[in-house]
Parts: sequence; structure tokens; C-alpha cells
Amino acid sequence: MEADAASEAMGPAGAAMVDFDFTHLDLHLATELLVALAIGLLIGLEREWRRQDGEERDRVGIRTFGLMGLLGGLAGALQSAVGNWLVPATILSLAILLVNDRRAAGKGGTLTLAEDMTTLVAALVTALLGVLAATGAIELAVASAVIVLALLYLKATIHALVGKLTQEELKATVRFLVISLVVLPVLPDKGYGPYEIFNPRNTWLMVVLISAMSFVGYFSIRALGAATGVLATGLFGGMVSSTATTVSFARLAQAAPTQGRIFAAGTVLANVVMAVRVLILAAILAPNLALALAWPLGLAAAMAGLVVAFIWYNTRKTPVLREEVAVSNPFELSEAVKFAVLLTVVLFLERFLSDRFGEAGLYVLSLIAGLADVDAITLSVAKQAKLGGEELIGAEIAILLAVGSNACVKGFIAARAGGSFARWSVGAMSGMVAVAAATAIVQSYF
Repeated sequence: MEADAASEAMGPAGAAMVDFDFTHLDLHLATELLVALAIGLLIGLEREWRRQDGEERDRVGIRTFGLMGLLGGLAGALQSAVGNWLVPATILSLAILLVNDRRAAGKGGTLTLAEDMTTLVAALVTALLGVLAATGAIELAVASAVIVLALLYLKATIHALVGKLTQEELKATVRFLVISLVVLPVLPDKGYGPYEIFNPRNTWLMVVLISAMSFVGYFSIRALGAATGVLATGLFGGMVSSTATTVSFARLAQAAPTQGRIFAAGTVLANVVMAVRVLILAAILAPNLALALAWPLGLAAAMAGLVVAFIWYNTRKTPVLREEVAVSNPFELSEAVKFAVLLTVVLFLERFLSDRFGEAGLYVLSLIAGLADVDAITLSVAKQAKLGGEELIGAEIAILLAVGSNACVKGFIAARAGGSFARWSVGAMSGMVAVAAATAIVQSYF
């Protein structure tokens, strides 16, 4: 038997075969430690780049950050065997070392206070992210590392944006943070009133969602300015309000009728963004509804996008009027309350009309609600959408009707401006409605 075992361990030429047995290794732990090391190297890469570029005079580079990430990973991996005190002791020891190093560097006049604090905090965050990765939350650790990297790399951009921030914008930002981070968590998650339709937390969550999308568009316009052209304004204005953007472009087109086509391109692009925004809102609350809307709204947006590209291609050499499009501050408490009230009313009417008149009542409500706002009816219908069947088809039709009635309102606004702006804007929005309707009809047969 021993001879047979020995012969099995020998190769055909009589040489001993090496048994590569890795079963004793903990590959999951090895992966976590590699991720912790990679996080440190990723953040250290940015610090090293700034040091080589001469922007920072910090002595801590990619190697040190890599070691700090690995240090945090080892502390997180060993705390179950050594004790829960290991992680805080490791972080405290690292902090003491960094502070002493910074004091020595500061006495030599090689570091400024800003460079000192930024790198010190980044180092501690790197070690903590290593701990996070070693305790199993790899995805969260990597995502946080990317955010840290973005904050470090976008230093100049962030400082420039803060420098341009007005007092009213800062006040609006603080208010937005209050309603999203302070008010929202304490609201009760329970239905009240008829049909238990008023849920304070869900209603306020919709307010926060719409306000957040408005903030993205508003501050993008502020950052880019009018010099980026009408298309950028149409793109980001559509995030804030496609109707308000249409009104603004109609006014500009009346002031400069020879440039009506390019303003029409901005208007059409804002409506493309509106269609995409509806899909995003539906996807957040009812992914199955978003899939049903993807073809009609997607094809309508693609058709309108081709119109924008055609206009831009034929007018790219034409001087564009560089006038700011007036977009109001994206957040006021009164506007948030109005939207909350509107959403609650739409939710109640949707349930009441559906119970009393069935799908026909919901369709009438969609046509009426779409005249003023598409988001409210989209959120209302998406929250009530079922997994499939007739309810899903009814929700899809309701949202398409709201989008159609909203497009009619903006078409009327554009028509009043007249000229090439009216022709191109009304033509494109009519095409969007026709494509969406035709696609929905075809979709119903398959």
C-alpha cells in the first residue's frame, strides 16, 4: 500500500509531483485584505499625484496610504480573535503618529494647515475603510473610497462652486438638508385619512426626491453659466422644470426671432429630459412600470433627440444669444408644502375616481393633473402600480396621458411665441406624443 501511494505521488518519469493545496487558505479574508490595500492605494494615488504636481507639499504618498488601508484591514480581521479594543486602539495609534508627524512638519514650515488637516483626515478615513472592508462590507467600503477620491480630486471645483454660492442659495441648501436629513426621519410611516392615503413619511420622501432633482439642475446651470449655450440650459433646465424652461426659451425667441430654431432645440431637449425623469421616478417606485414605459417614452425621447441633433448640426455656426435663462431657486418651503398638498390630493382623487369610475376616472385625473405637473401623477400612479396585469396597463396609460396633456400645454406656450421657434417646438413635441401613443398601441397587441 505504501508503495502504491508513493507511486501515485511520482510522475511518469519518476519525478515527485507537487501538490498545490490551497484549501487551508481563507480566500475570502485574503480578498477583504486586498480590497483594504487597494482602497489605500487608490486614495494615496491622488495624494501622490498632487505632491508630484506641486500642488501639495505633503510627505505622505501612495505607499503610506496603501499601508494604512492594509493596517485598517488587519485590525478589522483580527479584532474577533484579539478583542474589540483592537480597532479603536489601532486608529488612535495612527492618529497620534500622524499628529506628531504633522507637528514636526509644521515646525519646519513645509505644510500649511489645510494640507495638514486634509491629509490627516484622509489617512484616518482610509484606515477605517480598510476596517470596513475587512468586516465584510466590501461594496460599501469601495463606494466610500470612490467618494473620498472624488472629494480630494475635485478640490478646485468645489472651492470655486462655494465661492459662487449666494446667500439665498446657501439658505435654500440648508433648508433642503433640514427637510431631508432632519424632518424626514422623524415623520411617522403610517397612513391617515380616507383610504389611509396620507402617509407623512412617503409624501415627504417624494418632496425630497423632487427637490433633489431640482437642486441638480439648478446648481448645474449656476456652475456652467450661459456661456455653455442653449443646449446645456435645456438639459439642466429640464431637470428643474421643462415647463419653466419652455416659457423662458419662448421669451428669448420672441426677443431674438432669427434664432428661434436653436431655442427650440433647447426646449425640445428639456422635454427629452422630462421623459427621462418620468422613467427614473417610475423605476424608483415601480420597476415593472418603468419597463412598460421604456419603449413609448424611450422612442419618443430618441425621436426628439434626433430633432435636437439636426437643429444643432444646421445652426452650430450661428451665433447664439448668450442670455441667462431665469430659473428660480430650486427650494422654498412654501413650494415644498404646495407639492406635498398637490401629491396628497392627486393620491386621494386617484383612489376615489378609480373606485367610483374605474380606469376612466384615473385617465381623466391624469389629463387634468398633467396640465400642471407630471411628477405628481407619476409618483401617485407608480406607488399604486401592481406587479402586472390590467393595473399595470392602466398605470402606463395614465402616465402617458399626463405626459401628453403636459406636452399640449407647452406646445400652446411655444405656439404663442410664433416664428421658427413655434414650428420646431410644436412639431417636435407633437412628434413625441404621436410616437409614444403609437408605440403604446403596438405594445398592447404583444
